[in-house]
Amino acid sequence: MSYTSHLNDVLKVMKDNKKEFCKKVGVLCVGEVVPIVPVLSGKLKESITSEVMEGNKGVYVGTQKGIADYGIFVEKGTSKQQAQPYLEKGVTNAIPKIIDVAEDLYSRLGRE
Repeated sequence: MSYTSHLNDVLKVMKDNKKEFCKKVGVLCVGEVVPIVPVLSGKLKESITSEVMEGNKGVYVGTQKGIADYGIFVEKGTSKQQAQPYLEKGVTNAIPKIIDVAEDLYSRLGRE
């Protein structure tokens, strides 16, 4: 009986799933953040986005640069404005859904 390595196939499937996972996490987080953004003009809410980091190492969730750069002051507050957390709260709200996505994607590893 000869041995055939499937290591490269397994690594490719894991890499593909990681990219898919990152994209889905971004969509889930944006979906939880947007409804709870404090709204005055709507600019901040419209600027919420996600982007998969280089090498699929994670996901950036936040405001698009140059559109609503004041979002950090809304999130964290200032000496004159009370914090109105929306990013951290929204991402935290997404955690149960993120866990479900991870379980689904990685359960498929052995079937592909």
